[in-house]
Amino acid sequence: MSVYTRINELFDIKTLLQTRNPIREALGITKVELDKGKGSNSIQLHIEEQTRGRQRILLYDTDKEGKSYGYFRYDNRTYTNDSGDVIQFIANRLKSKKTHDAISFLNRYHYRSQVEEWKKHEDFAITTKNRNGSKSMPLQLDELHNLRDISQTILAEAEHYLETHRKIENDVIMSPLFVETIMLYEHTVETETGPIVFTNTLFPKFDIQTNEIKGAEVKTAARTNNNLCLGRDEMLWHSNKPETVNKIVVCESAIDALSHFQLNPKDNQNTWYFSTNGNFYPSRQGWLYQCISAEGLHPEEYSLVLAFDRDHQGFQYDLSMINKVLEDRHPSTSVGVQEFFTLDNIDGKPCLRFHCTNQTTNQAVQQWFFNIQDHFNENALAKRENGMIHIHNSNNRLNLVFPSVGKMKDVTMRLSSSLVRNIPILSNSNIKIEKANFKGKGFKDWNEVVQKNTLKQKSEGKKQARSKKV
Repeated sequence: MSVYTRINELFDIKTLLQTRNPIREALGITKVELDKGKGSNSIQLHIEEQTRGRQRILLYDTDKEGKSYGYFRYDNRTYTNDSGDVIQFIANRLKSKKTHDAISFLNRYHYRSQVEEWKKHEDFAITTKNRNGSKSMPLQLDELHNLRDISQTILAEAEHYLETHRKIENDVIMSPLFVETIMLYEHTVETETGPIVFTNTLFPKFDIQTNEIKGAEVKTAARTNNNLCLGRDEMLWHSNKPETVNKIVVCESAIDALSHFQLNPKDNQNTWYFSTNGNFYPSRQGWLYQCISAEGLHPEEYSLVLAFDRDHQGFQYDLSMINKVLEDRHPSTSVGVQEFFTLDNIDGKPCLRFHCTNQTTNQAVQQWFFNIQDHFNENALAKRENGMIHIHNSNNRLNLVFPSVGKMKDVTMRLSSSLVRNIPILSNSNIKIEKANFKGKGFKDWNEVVQKNTLKQKSEGKKQARSKKV
């Protein structure tokens, strides 16, 4: 048994964050909140740090296949390169960033003799609001009442959620790409005034080897628990694969995939769509590439279009896929671990960090950082805004540093296309970036564009009708 395992079995990340202990205070953690809305097999916390601000932390003690670690690990959803066990958590908050210094730090507080006493005193807030987010639950198809293909409803000329609320055209749903990839079922919710029956929309996730439904992305009609994830969490919903694949488009929801196609069906007829269901952690990324590889597709044969939402989280998903390209082009060497693009902080300021042992790519990224810095600082000066973006280089890492988290989120949601366009190793790859827009104006996601376009068409139709009467 390694020293790391022994420490974690005695004093893991959950013990550190959820008990009253001096180590937490010494690390500058001022607040820990338990979020009642939690993901699959995980505990969701919000923590406040003096230097790194507010962060969302997921604690989990099993892997995606259900195998137990024997202790809790963590994943920081605010700073993407901050994950691991309690030792890594402490190391990431020390100046040296070294794990052996983290162990020495722990020993200074005599954690071995004190931990049982600390565990008697839980110390975290549990008053945060219930989040109506995605939940992962077992998939039991036989318990879904009246499960059927959506085509039955369309052929009966009956209304359905995708048509009435999301403005998805029936011709799109019945097209070769999407036929038999969408289902409906009834769900009864007990209320104070009696049971109410809702019709939910289910997007089945098919196993790539057996073609059996092993999971599902669900859009519920109820106002609570509006999005569900059923079955195998790492799987992605996908459209039917066209005979010839020119593009593979990855969106954050199946509805966005339908919307993306509807906006330009002619250009997207040879497109294979995938949905991340609003979360794109490494296991889901691995499943995507496994699915593509199983079909014998090679990167030079198709464009991989990242069509994530136009927000900070969408930018993080873009980075994860961009890093995969960089990892393939620049395999690890004995020089050191390559982190490529990560979101972190330096001296209490949020930053976009880059680390790679290839000097040519390093120089290209550094020049891009300078261009981004100059562009946004010129705009800030023109608007008389406080706080400038600056570049800080340390430990062979390039850092694009932002004056605040708000400024970072504002800027990074506009950087993906520029990044792929201006770094040669990326511009020469099969990675493409597409963000939702309508008439030159950017929108958060593709369905928002579809709804905007539908309203515009209705408005124009009314104007034409009035003009004919005149």
